Amino acid sequence: MLKKLALALGLSTFALAPTAACDGGGGYKITNSQLKAGGVFVAYNLGCEKGCDQIQPGDLILSIDGRQLESGKDFDAANIADGQPHKVKVWSKKSDPQEKEVEVVAKPNDTLDPHKGLPPFLVTSAAAMKEAPDWARLRLFGTASPQILLVNSDGGLVNGRDFYGKKRFIVFFDWQTRSGQANAGTFLKTLQLAQEDLKAAGVEIVFAQLQFPGRERPPMNDTDLRKFHSDNQLGPSEGGPKPFLPLYHFPNATENQPARNQGMSGATTYIQYLGSDPALILLDERGVVRWHSEGVIPDPTQKNPSDANYTIIEAIKFAQEKL
Repeated sequence: MLKKLALALGLSTFALAPTAACDGGGGYKITNSQLKAGGVFVAYNLGCEKGCDQIQPGDLILSIDGRQLESGKDFDAANIADGQPHKVKVWSKKSDPQEKEVEVVAKPNDTLDPHKGLPPFLVTSAAAMKEAPDWARLRLFGTASPQILLVNSDGGLVNGRDFYGKKRFIVFFDWQTRSGQANAGTFLKTLQLAQEDLKAAGVEIVFAQLQFPGRERPPMNDTDLRKFHSDNQLGPSEGGPKPFLPLYHFPNATENQPARNQGMSGATTYIQYLGSDPALILLDERGVVRWHSEGVIPDPTQKNPSDANYTIIEAIKFAQEKL
């Protein structure tokens, strides 16, 4: 399938300079050395009755009551939120010594409505996080889904908490520059070809237009967004027509419902983390960002029709095989 993507998109290569990747203005990257100890990576701390204040986002939980952890499922099986004391072995980048044992007492957390019975930590596999390339570890990588509110072109609102519970492939793009629009158009075509395969892998696409920080052009309305899709979708010579992607845009004054602007991780928002467009954000079913890249990445193989084509194909491969 991915070979077909590259061949099909070769029919519509854009002759524009590639956009350099940007980390949105700074911030550290999570390295493989930080993940070397294994276990599960703590993306967010919801708090508990005892011990949670000694475990911070970025720490690794290695075991619970002597049971070694390798995945989120292992963490769930340990049933840490049963109100009983549990011995939690933690590797912490910030503590000295780096490995420590913490007694944790926690009950199911119901503060992130509509999600009930959450454990005190939102986690994901440390080994799985090592699968993302370095250029896809920008500022959102390893965080729990921040706040956002989007309008679905087919009706209804979605927010950052709605991204919990199912794998998501999110494209955030802007229409401020011609190069940004061109790269987003390439992403759109490629995702049209891949959407059935992504669906079969349990990955849901979110193709959303946002006004990126520092940009002057107002965000698209629903008519603008649908026209953008119509203008950039696959033509007959490229394997089209194909169904529209799920389209989203930022709410206008009438659509906005501030109380629904929610996420899984406090008051931070997706927008404050963004720099160059288009941005690719891939979340696992636990609501943790496992891929954050921006702009397009030079193709080291020089085998793809464009750098934009290379970037989106790499993200699709990751979503299918490693998310």
